[in-house]
Amino acid sequence: MNRRTLGWLAALVVGLGAFVYGATTDGPPSTNADRAYALANRYACPVCQGQSVAESDVPIARSIRAEIRKRVDQGQTDDEITAYLVGKFPGIDLNPSSTGFTGLVWILPVVVGAAALAGLVVVFRRWQQTPTQSATDDEVELVEKARRR
Repeated sequence: MNRRTLGWLAALVVGLGAFVYGATTDGPPSTNADRAYALANRYACPVCQGQSVAESDVPIARSIRAEIRKRVDQGQTDDEITAYLVGKFPGIDLNPSSTGFTGLVWILPVVVGAAALAGLVVVFRRWQQTPTQSATDDEVELVEKARRR
């Protein structure tokens, strides 16, 4: 392998490593309080603009946080809590679904970026393989004659 190939391979490994590191999570919350806080961050405050239930201090947000804590302590799953809250407050869930059109919106930029990167690789390879033109002996002689004059 030449140095250029090793450089590209190293860049690919670093890029994939960064992607994997960024995509992994810290794991599930360790306590019920951590889990309740994580759930409260997943839901939008029904009366606030741009705030989650965890961030807001309006009475409805406090009651939703209390309901979340109660249901977590009862041992309900995240899906059960979400179903209850979405049933009571439609549009509260901040996590987009990964199916249908919403899934397409999330995956399309990745596909377009990969296609653009592949296109750039193809173009750069073609530029590298384009033979460089050199002057013929007659052309070199003609230039030398012109310089002497």
